[in-house]
Amino acid sequence: MFSHIKWVTLRATFMAQRDGKLPPYLGSTVRGLLGHSLRNMVCPTPKVKCFTCELAATCDYANYFVSPKNAAGSINPFVLHVLTKGKTTWHKGDICEFDITLLGDPARSGVTLITQAIQQIENLGWGAARIPFKLIKITDPTTNRIVWCENHLWLKNAQLHELHCEEQSTSFVFLHFPAPLRLHKSKKLLTAPSFEDIVRAITRRISLISHAYAGYKLEWDNEAMLSEARKVSVVNSEWEQATFKRYSMNQKNNTLEVDTITGWACFEGDITPFTPLLEAGRLLHIGRNPTHGFGYYTINYL
Repeated sequence: MFSHIKWVTLRATFMAQRDGKLPPYLGSTVRGLLGHSLRNMVCPTPKVKCFTCELAATCDYANYFVSPKNAAGSINPFVLHVLTKGKTTWHKGDICEFDITLLGDPARSGVTLITQAIQQIENLGWGAARIPFKLIKITDPTTNRIVWCENHLWLKNAQLHELHCEEQSTSFVFLHFPAPLRLHKSKKLLTAPSFEDIVRAITRRISLISHAYAGYKLEWDNEAMLSEARKVSVVNSEWEQATFKRYSMNQKNNTLEVDTITGWACFEGDITPFTPLLEAGRLLHIGRNPTHGFGYYTINYL
């Protein structure tokens, strides 16, 4: 299922060049670095906001970080996953790794561009402390092949995949959300999402990405699917709510605060038909701010 969606993942490995402090969750920091790097590379009108820029429709920065006028609104063609988390004190020589997964048509054309943007991050300081980091390598974590190292580039080693998700027979699933999660219903944050809430979020995201970046309209009975999802019960769960703060140049004080949750839940019932959706959501992330790494989760079946 969902083989119309193409994807490729690049893993960047950086090394701190001096001591300093960084936020415990680096998704927004990394996204900001990538955005600044790409904008410095391609934007001819840096003082003009993307939504008002006449060049936005053909601008690589706008299409990756703003997505003006596309069929899915603000859905961007990539997700982030920072492997290094919970670390606030950094010393010279410490390693930070993150994955960026390109989705849909941009997965074919964006590898060169994003690889260049990752390289340019070396010229930017990380966080408020402006800690310099050195790029050690870029790899494809699905094949463990090197894409960039020591100023040499092997783009052929970045493997393009189809989002092919097989059904798995199970009546029990454990979902763990270690990164911040923002699922909303009636404009309110869900602090203990049900299986139906998670399935709804996945189907919405797959539909939007399919439309915007694969030119594909999915035909499925969403109401019937959600009706079956309601029959799946929560066996146990533990969620923690926290306010996440990040820099935003669009806010008056340059700080944006959003409520998020992290945690896990065990679900039991007729889960087999939903396993392709769960597998797709693991790659695509769910909820708001997936380009900050939000909505990432892991899966364990019985």
